[in-house]
Amino acid sequence: MKRGTIVWINLEDARPPEFGKTRPGILISNSEQNAHLESVVAIPLSTHAPEVWPLRLKLELPGKKISYAILPGIRQVKKTRLLDVIAIASPEFLRALDRALLAYLSD
Repeated sequence: MKRGTIVWINLEDARPPEFGKTRPGILISNSEQNAHLESVVAIPLSTHAPEVWPLRLKLELPGKKISYAILPGIRQVKKTRLLDVIAIASPEFLRALDRALLAYLSD
C-alpha cells in the first residue's frame, strides 16, 4: 500500500486512551516497506476533534466529512486489519503531516 492511502482500519482490542473500533486511518509508513512487511504504520482519523497543531491535523477530502489526523494515536497495524481504501491524501497534506510528525516526535 502506498504512503498517504486513507483506509478503514479495524482497531479493536484497544484500551483507553488508544483509539478503538473500525475507523479511517492514514498510512504513513514508507511505500516500499509497506510492500514487503506484514504491517504498516497508521495515524487514526476522527471527525470529532478540533485542529490542535501538531497533535491534530485537519484533513479535507472532496465529498467527505472534515477529519483530523490524531498524531498521538500513531500505531503499527497488521495488514489484515486494513479494510477498504477511502482516498489518497494530497502531497500538500503529506508535507504538512511530515512537519507535524517532526514537531510531535522531536525534542
